[in-house]
Amino acid sequence: MDKEDIFKKAETEETVVKKPRRKLTEKQLANLAKGRERMKLKREEAKKNKDVLQVEKKKKKEVIQGEKEHIKLTKENLKKKRKTIKEISQKKEMAILEKLQQKEKKENKKKQSLEDLFHKLKVDCLSQAKSVREYTDIKESLEGIDGDILMDDTKLKDYVSKAMSPFINGSIVEEQEE
Repeated sequence: MDKEDIFKKAETEETVVKKPRRKLTEKQLANLAKGRERMKLKREEAKKNKDVLQVEKKKKKEVIQGEKEHIKLTKENLKKKRKTIKEISQKKEMAILEKLQQKEKKENKKKQSLEDLFHKLKVDCLSQAKSVREYTDIKESLEGIDGDILMDDTKLKDYVSKAMSPFINGSIVEEQEE
């Protein structure tokens, strides 16, 4: 047999006898109608449930979207708060720096004025010297004074009492003798 013969026979054998449909009884037809009715109700119920589920899903999406917006707003507020805190701290730092600079200026002015006063007094002391030896002694004793000693009253008093006592006592002794 040839392969083509098999296919030709299948095409020619369409004389298959179809059985007639089985006739259903009244009870069976009634039960079928009930079943179809139940299935219709189930489909309608499922459709309603589906609609309810879709509504619930939409509500959940809205809630989630609201939460996302809330989180976004809180993040933005935190950023703004951090930015303002940073700006405030920078302003405070600048204020502190300005205060320190002003304090340093005042100290420098005070130091300069004390140094100027000291130089005037130094010139006065040196002008009162009666000999070259006395002049060099006074000058050497006054050379040891620097800005730190001038700024601190106790250091200045100690230094003056130690270094200048011979000149002060000498002048006091000379004044007492006269």
